[in-house]
Order: sequence, then structure tokens, then C-alpha cells
Amino acid sequence: MGLIALADTGKPAWPQTPDGTTDWEVVFEDPETGFIQLVAQSPSADILRQTTTVVIDKLFTRRGDEVEVERLKNQLESIVSQPDDITAKQTGVSGLLRQIKDTRIEKARIYIERKRAGAAIDRRAGLMWKIDFLLKPKVLIPVGLTFIVLLSGLMYAILESTLGPTRAPTVAEAPTTQPPAVSEPSPEPAQPKPEAAKPEKPPAEVKPPKVTPPDATPPEPKPVRIWLKTMRWPLTSMSTKDRPQYYAVILYVKDWDTKIGVCRFVANVMDRLYQGFNRVLPPDRKATAAEIAEMERIAPNILNQIFKAKLVDKVEVVPYGDPRFKTAVRPPYCKSPDKNSVSVESR
Repeated sequence: MGLIALADTGKPAWPQTPDGTTDWEVVFEDPETGFIQLVAQSPSADILRQTTTVVIDKLFTRRGDEVEVERLKNQLESIVSQPDDITAKQTGVSGLLRQIKDTRIEKARIYIERKRAGAAIDRRAGLMWKIDFLLKPKVLIPVGLTFIVLLSGLMYAILESTLGPTRAPTVAEAPTTQPPAVSEPSPEPAQPKPEAAKPEKPPAEVKPPKVTPPDATPPEPKPVRIWLKTMRWPLTSMSTKDRPQYYAVILYVKDWDTKIGVCRFVANVMDRLYQGFNRVLPPDRKATAAEIAEMERIAPNILNQIFKAKLVDKVEVVPYGDPRFKTAVRPPYCKSPDKNSVSVESR
């Protein structure tokens, strides 16, 4: 894809994912037509600047993108103006484009989630419309009267079967003229012998309820892990003969809501991690255990500067070959193995 062809390419011609969003992984990384492959073919700094400028102008066309376009072009100029060879400049610009790619992938993920959440709200709204229809007076009054009549009949049947029919009072018989017969006094009944008083049983012992001491603290919930995209260091071109090192980065946060908040800024998180790699990890060899430990020590402070709050509690940097190394192969590269053990809504 040449510079002129890129300028004439419209967004509808870009590949789509099954969700209906642009497949940014293909747009940027395709070995024949991807933006990064186009940058790798720029023979000079001027052509590299022009090509990348066209890509930025093509991607950011909405109202309000002016600030972001200016920031990206300033960053591009900083990379191109460095006194390095063209290969180093191409590598720097490729890293800039991958930051844009990761941001677009994350925005597409959030768009799909909001779209699904909106469909669920529409379904609930339809159910509420049906309930509202049943509560209208023209429907509610006939239904209520029918219910009252049925309830009255049921109560009458219950009382009728329980009390029985009402009986009329009988006429008292007239008294006779004959005097009543005198009955002999009946002998007094024999008084029963008093029984010996039985000893009372002692009351059952009542056990006091168990009381939790006030100073007892509930157990802390387990932290939630976040697996990021596998990170390649240094950020060299795909066509270079240098063999980079691969690292898996795992973030630890307090709960699932914090995990969602961190993943909304996954592009910024990856950018800050690469800045930390540039400060600590060597680009030409495997990092030592001490260097990895130093990266793990400074990483939480670097990342929490994005959120201006302590959201990331711990960071693990796992080199390739370690049994804990996990490869992330599908976007959005921000998932958690702890999802099933955390009580959340869903996304």
C-alpha cells in the first residue's frame, strides 16, 4: 500500500471482525497491506514522516481529535528528528503505531460491551412496558373487581363448611304441677390420699451464645490477576535478524471492579510498561533476576500515575522459559483467570 493509495483508502474498505467492528490487528499488522509494514518500507526520514502523518490523519477524523492528532505528530517528529539510522526510526514509529492500535482495539471492545448492555436495557424496558399496561385503570379495575368477587365466594364457602347451618332456638317445656322428687343425699366421695411430692428437675443449663470478639477482622479477599499481552523487548522490526526477549506481565488488583477500570486504559498501561523496560531491562540480552525484581518494584508506581490512585498493588514480570509464562494470543489482551471466583454482574 503506497502513500497515495493509503490516502485514497476509505474506512469501509477495512476488514471487519465478526462483531462488526474494524479488525485493527489486520489493519496495522497485515504483512502486505498493514500500516506497520508500510512504515517499514520507508527508505528515508522524510518519507517516513509523510507516511505516518497520512496514517494519523486517516485514523483521527472526528471532531475533538485535534488535541490527540497534535500530540501524536509531536511524538512522531521527536522520533524522526533523532540522529539515528533509518532502521531505528522505523522501529520507533512502529511502536507509536502499535500504541494507536492497542487503543483502537480497547475502544472497540468497550463499544461491543456497551452495545450488548444497551440491548439488555431494551429488553428490560419492554418488560416494564407490559407491566405498565397491566396497571392502567381500564385494565386494573375489571381485574380487581373479578378478584374481589372470587375472594368473597371463597370466604363464604370456607365459613359455611366450618360453622354449619344456623339452628332455630327450641321452645322450653312447661313446668309440671307435681313437686319434684326428693333425692337422698349422696355419700361424700372418698378423699384421695395425698401423694408424696415429687422432686423438681433442675433447670437445664443454658449455654451462652458465642460472641465474636470486636477486634476480629474478616479475611481479606484474594487479589484479582490481570494477564496482559505478551511483551517483546526491545521493540524491533519484525524483519530484523535480532532476537528480542519475551515477557509476560501479570498485574494484581484488589477486586473485579478495579480490574475493569485498569483494563479500560490498557493501551496506556502497555506504554508505561515499555517505558519501564527501557529504564531497567537490557535490550541485547536476557535480564537477570535482580533486573526483573527492580522492574517489578517500580512498575506499580509507574502504572498508578495513570489513574492517580493506588489501583495496581503488585506486578510480576515473567520471562520466556519460566513455568509461569503465559502467552496472550487474542485481543483485547486484558483478561483474568480469576473471573469465575469473583462475584460480578457480567460487561
